[in-house]
Amino acid sequence: MTTQNYIFMTYDTCRARIMQHRHSVPGLERAFAVRPASDDNDDIFTNVNPLWCPLGLNAVFGGVLMSQALNAVMQRASPSFVVHSMHCQFIKATRVGTPVFYHVSRVSQGKASSVYIISARQNDHDVFIATVSFRRASAPVGNVLKHAVPKPELVFDDETQPHRYGEGTARSLFEFEMATATIGDSNPETKYFRRIVRAQSSLAKPSGSNEHLLALVCMTDTYTAGTVGRAHGIPVYTRFNAGLKDGNPRAQVAFKTLSTVAHTLHFHNVDHVCVNHWMTEELHCPWAGHERGLVISRVWSSDGVLLATCSQEVLVRLPQDNIPARM
Repeated sequence: MTTQNYIFMTYDTCRARIMQHRHSVPGLERAFAVRPASDDNDDIFTNVNPLWCPLGLNAVFGGVLMSQALNAVMQRASPSFVVHSMHCQFIKATRVGTPVFYHVSRVSQGKASSVYIISARQNDHDVFIATVSFRRASAPVGNVLKHAVPKPELVFDDETQPHRYGEGTARSLFEFEMATATIGDSNPETKYFRRIVRAQSSLAKPSGSNEHLLALVCMTDTYTAGTVGRAHGIPVYTRFNAGLKDGNPRAQVAFKTLSTVAHTLHFHNVDHVCVNHWMTEELHCPWAGHERGLVISRVWSSDGVLLATCSQEVLVRLPQDNIPARM
């Protein structure tokens, strides 16, 4: 959910978008696919399939941009290295219908690590920039420090059904179930939201392959931004179904603006990443202010291995009734 404002739609428009959405759900591999933009330059890549935005949004989904950018740099990096971290900055909204070109530059190459910068451009304008760090795939030997936060225990209602559509699914690429209890007291900064999440369609590639890593990157952007509002008891959609029924588009959306400014991922155990199985995700918002919010999330494998830690800075603007517009 990145670099996009929520838009208000009429009843008829919303129904039409829902029907179009249900018949245009992309597959995971199709969503992340990139190819060299030309035969004589292996530093520039572009999307293979049309870009898309989730229902109710007016810009390309940020999780897809991140995954495509990482896919591009993975095609340049040595196979003896694995991704260690990814630091993303979203510059401006990316529009559907126009291709994106990913310019890959290697800025550092050593025996144990390498660093790349990816600049995503649309219509000759930078829309997204990422720095990706790789480490040597072989594990270090000798004395090393090692610890990890354990996977939390989750409790689910027996009647809970997976969410397969809407926020948190990336246009139905993923499905999830929310734990019944929100951890923490009534203060926003102490609330923790927990869920299990997996791909709706299994990937054929084995665990730890690039395809699973790309899917994980996308997944970390599906539910994060809305956590800022949830910590204050404000859902992304206030009365979505009611808005469809009574034709009131403003009943559907709680935020004037909800977009990602920056997104950082640290990969801990890439060999264990498998989006075919239920992963546990825990999210909380330790701070919000100045129309910004910071969300921290962790993801564990089904067998309790800490896979990744994510931090996301979110731009959050609420409707301001009777307040003059910004100059």
